[in-house]
Amino acid sequence: MKRMSRLTTGSGRLAALVLATVVLLSSCAVYTPPQPQMGAVTNPAVLPGAVRTAEWDIGATPYTWQGQGLNYYAAGLYPVLLLFNNHSGRYPVIYAQECRGIGVNGAEYPPYSMEQAAEVVFASTAYKKSAEAAVVGGLTGAAVGAGLGALIGSAFNHGWGAGPGALIGAGAGAIGGAALSQQPSMEQYRASLYQEMSTYAWRPSPIAPGALVPGYLYFPANLGIHSVRVVLRVDGAMQTFIVPISQAAW
Repeated sequence: MKRMSRLTTGSGRLAALVLATVVLLSSCAVYTPPQPQMGAVTNPAVLPGAVRTAEWDIGATPYTWQGQGLNYYAAGLYPVLLLFNNHSGRYPVIYAQECRGIGVNGAEYPPYSMEQAAEVVFASTAYKKSAEAAVVGGLTGAAVGAGLGALIGSAFNHGWGAGPGALIGAGAGAIGGAALSQQPSMEQYRASLYQEMSTYAWRPSPIAPGALVPGYLYFPANLGIHSVRVVLRVDGAMQTFIVPISQAAW
């Protein structure tokens, strides 16, 4: 509880710093639109532990470090990609703060807020080493941004959940790699990672009929989390599902 309190009290300072660095990123970096890395639409129902109902399918798969960019596991996070396919005529909503990661002996953990997750990352040794490699070593493009987006097709960068036109495949560089088409400064690298984490986080928006929606939940690392308790709200009622975290096969 003490750690969570420190994270919460520092969120205001972090938000101000992020705002300043995003302004710097937009003014100094050369933006190049990401190149789509399209694959076949992947229904979460294909995951071994997926929850399948008459109205929707829900799956969860862990983030996988691809060997480039920041290793979020080493930075203190356990990102879990939540996948939702709505084949009903209704508009359900899932709030990240109501989800729980289920770990050893049934212990449950709330996900970090976006600000808390970023603070954990930026305080880590892994982030410092990654930033130095990008700035001093001159890494650019996909080598900087190949992170969370490695599981998510870049068509979802703008307006996730619009429909199942594209999804999860062998994605290339995420937002950071697209924005930093030249050697970054430390501030630009920091802003690009925050933008990546924010872009790919789970969003509490009503999920339209026919939509196939992905988004990350950021849990603390090293807690043995194996499943996610998902609370779904629709038409004034609540439904709860336990979704095992399964390794993706795509």
